[in-house]
Amino acid sequence: MNIYRLNINRLFLLSITVLMVSCSDWLDVRPKSEIPVELHFEHESGFKDQLTGVYTKMCNTRMYGRDMSFGLTSVLSQDYDLKSNSIYRYAAEYQYQETSTKNIIDSIWVDTYNCIANLNVMLQYIDKVDANIFSDNNHDLYKGEALGLRAFLHLDMLRLYSPSLASNPSALGVPYVTAYDKVITTQKPVSETLDLIIADLVQAADLLQIDPFLNAKEDYKTRYARRVYFNYYAVVGTLARAYMYKGDKANALKYAEIIIEEGQKENSNFAWTHYSTLETAKEEQVNRIFSGETLFYLNIKDMNNIVKHYFTASSGNNTLTPSDNKADQIFEKSSKGYGNDYRMLKGFSYDGENKYFWKYHQYEGGSYVDIMPILRKSESYYIAAEILKDSNPKRAVELLNIVRTARNLKDYALSETLTADQIQAEVGKEYRKEFLGEGQMFFYYKRLNSARIEGAAVNAGDAIYVLPMPDNEIEFGGRN
Repeated sequence: MNIYRLNINRLFLLSITVLMVSCSDWLDVRPKSEIPVELHFEHESGFKDQLTGVYTKMCNTRMYGRDMSFGLTSVLSQDYDLKSNSIYRYAAEYQYQETSTKNIIDSIWVDTYNCIANLNVMLQYIDKVDANIFSDNNHDLYKGEALGLRAFLHLDMLRLYSPSLASNPSALGVPYVTAYDKVITTQKPVSETLDLIIADLVQAADLLQIDPFLNAKEDYKTRYARRVYFNYYAVVGTLARAYMYKGDKANALKYAEIIIEEGQKENSNFAWTHYSTLETAKEEQVNRIFSGETLFYLNIKDMNNIVKHYFTASSGNNTLTPSDNKADQIFEKSSKGYGNDYRMLKGFSYDGENKYFWKYHQYEGGSYVDIMPILRKSESYYIAAEILKDSNPKRAVELLNIVRTARNLKDYALSETLTADQIQAEVGKEYRKEFLGEGQMFFYYKRLNSARIEGAAVNAGDAIYVLPMPDNEIEFGGRN
């Protein structure tokens, strides 16, 4: 029984149990139930609850609550110096068939496709029910979020489990599952899979033109609250990412510039983090996560119960932190004098005698807790800079300097005379600083098919960049 494909190809949905609200609870798609699926979607609340369930599932430690953020994907990025007995020791060595590492890799696949299955159930019903059950524009809002999330999750699966176009243009992608049924979804080439991802995102962007995030007349709290949902700007940011991964630079730039333009507005929905929230003497009020710049984040209830096991003196063998030497290298403290970079200055702190990575530290009663950043506006600046490095290097450097100024590096502006190769190198450095502990550096290396991952003991290639699908998935027709 192929439990991994999770259309669920051999387990047809008869019903759904909905347990809501915290990131420690939720439904799985199961053959047993409390609420028949038809009744579940008789009311608008059923669609809202279904989305809430997906967001909740995404918060768990097998997904963005750890392994698809500061856990596995950051370890693969070589973000940390691990203890010899770390649970991620073998992952850092890219030994994907080692039992504990393989279990993590398999769990990411299973849980992500479970989320996709639940989104597909919702999408199969949303246009069949009486449209009058939805208030205001909620039909389009919920459908847009679901389509956007489905594409976003497939893109992360593609970036983990399939070769990049730069490595193997004819390689097969991951299954792009768009229906909940008994039919096994066949794999298409990576380029075609990206086209399916992009098509869902474009449709989602159209539907989300009614997103309150776009309406400046809405009060700020209403607009701010939309960043915990897969909103219009999250879709646009993902489109820039997907087109960049595909190598379609014209469209990647088009969508990146939407984010950049919005970010420049006086009343921007995601203004740069104000220095006053970074230089405050009250540690519990420091916005080291740059929360207001996020296009989309997950609200993880009681996040302290997760992160305390990896970023404090009590973490023991499982500590996830760069050494002082690695942090110095990443942030160019000694070589360039960048020690006042907020990402370093506020991103590390002592707990007892030793210094730890502090981005996710949770202060009791703190102002910025339970936040896991998923999409940031800065990524659009980096995408645009990389694209413009040949045609408009001056603008490319300007974009990098805008981000660097927001990170307290105004006095260390990059020169407008940088060559294209130098700009690319600076883009890579910025990715490494900005997304430390967020896992995105691995995908940067992979997109470029880089022969080397900084800090890795072995040369890179598809043996490193392509995670193995679960054995059961391969048995039922998947490649690997």
